[in-house]
Amino acid sequence: MNHMKSMKFGILAAALALGSCGNWLDVTSRSEVSVDDMYSTAEGYYTSATGVYINMGDASLYGGYVALTALEPLTQQYTVSGDNETRRSWAAYEYTSETSKPIIESIWLRMYNTIFNANLVIDKLRGETRPLFDEGVREIMLGEMLALRAYMYFDLVRMFNAAWNVDPTANNVPWKTTWDATIGERIPTERLLDLIMADLSEARDLLETRDPIVTGATSRDVYVSYDRTKRMNFYAVCALRARIALYRNDYATAYDEARVVIDSGKFRFITGEEIVQTDAYGEELRSNRVFTPELVFALDNDQITLSARTYYEGLAQDLLRSNACYEEGDVRKNAWTALNSMNNLNMIKYKRSALAADSYKYPTACTPMLKLSEMYLIVEEAILNDPTLDPAPLTWLNTFREHRGTTALAESASAEMIRTALTREYICEFKGEGQLFFYYKRLNLTRVDNGLYNGNTVELDPAVYTFPRPDDENDFGN
Repeated sequence: MNHMKSMKFGILAAALALGSCGNWLDVTSRSEVSVDDMYSTAEGYYTSATGVYINMGDASLYGGYVALTALEPLTQQYTVSGDNETRRSWAAYEYTSETSKPIIESIWLRMYNTIFNANLVIDKLRGETRPLFDEGVREIMLGEMLALRAYMYFDLVRMFNAAWNVDPTANNVPWKTTWDATIGERIPTERLLDLIMADLSEARDLLETRDPIVTGATSRDVYVSYDRTKRMNFYAVCALRARIALYRNDYATAYDEARVVIDSGKFRFITGEEIVQTDAYGEELRSNRVFTPELVFALDNDQITLSARTYYEGLAQDLLRSNACYEEGDVRKNAWTALNSMNNLNMIKYKRSALAADSYKYPTACTPMLKLSEMYLIVEEAILNDPTLDPAPLTWLNTFREHRGTTALAESASAEMIRTALTREYICEFKGEGQLFFYYKRLNLTRVDNGLYNGNTVELDPAVYTFPRPDDENDFGN
């Protein structure tokens, strides 16, 4: 292990933490700002915590690679441009090629850099005893930061460790909860997930009685009064716990946590009339293709718009092979797919006008991170694996399908038919969000849909589900 490289990385991470956003930095040279200065005021805490969200929206993370440009081509749903060697090599799972290595390195380093920044905020919040905040604000921020760190660590596990069902002892992901220059410890997935769930349990407790999305209370505090669905709120913590519990076959916890989100009544399915509104000439007046009423947690960022525009909305980049997975009445079909001028199929979930004057037509650009729809699918899959959880097993899947405008499954549907329907919904529901790749990996599928949804499949070597650690991964552990 090269200690100097580790120290250099730590200094870079700290510099980025200090150099986030905020006018308060204007009063002094950035090189002169110390950690103590950063956390001497509530505004400093707000700046640093907001910086974690901003970093997560980077093109290397949820503004690009992790939600869209790296994970989507691996699902067999797209044809990538043969003229773009980087895209071609990556989509062919050539992770060790000279064009693919920088993608993996970028994801790894940016994720750990952002975790490092979260660790710094967490550490300072834990030790803060001064009356800097309104009552409950410190606890809300701490809960958010713990949960964001858990979110990132879980995705590192899903990318760089073998699937839980394959090898729960895989240990490619270093665990580090401090912001000093010490080495992260590589620990097995089973233990790492225990630590992640423990953090989420603490976050849940911190937020449950304080988060305005739960209590309905208003706050004068500028940080807490921000749209709570754009923060890692209480229900987002429950949703992430449901996702992780399902990943490791803890069906009762997955069911219970997903039900908390569903039963809260805080989120609802979008209606067809809300998705796109046009005038008499077919010109769009309003558009909501990210289905904001359903978002339990979404990450505000403009980068996802740019990433989608660059790679998915053009004439010859990543093109959908088909939209045949959607029934004709499915509201997602026209909301998320469209033929371009070359008669090829674009994925348009993030499409919006580039004209500033048109910005009022759209909700704020964001990446969906946790959604109501996933909670219904988690509940259904949990029941499929443990029928004792619910006496009406198809209620959840059929309710979801009704809101999407598709046909219900018959009550006599077999377990195999339900599993096939769940797979279809992951193909249909998570376009442009990266979750289909993780679904295939969780189940260790060796044959997946070929993108045409005509009954044919393609064979995958399960080895393609796990990214190799970058060559210089010792920057953050060994």
